[in-house]
Amino acid sequence: MHGRIDLLLETKTGWVLLDHKANPAPRDRWDQVAQEHGGQLSVYADALVRATGRSVAEAWIVLPVGAGAIQVAASEL
Repeated sequence: MHGRIDLLLETKTGWVLLDHKANPAPRDRWDQVAQEHGGQLSVYADALVRATGRSVAEAWIVLPVGAGAIQVAASEL
């Protein structure tokens, strides 16, 4: 697998992972967008934990074109 984390923040509670998508989906389709890309964030989260020993506190899909962000549930990571 090949990928790149768009933005990673280190906080006291763990990593905050943000992945930008240029998806113009309306808000009523954001659950579908999260399902489509949740696996990618899960792989990133797993790699971060393995590499650093620190957990991922939050993961977000940022939709700048759609003007919003979707938090990916921890259970999906």
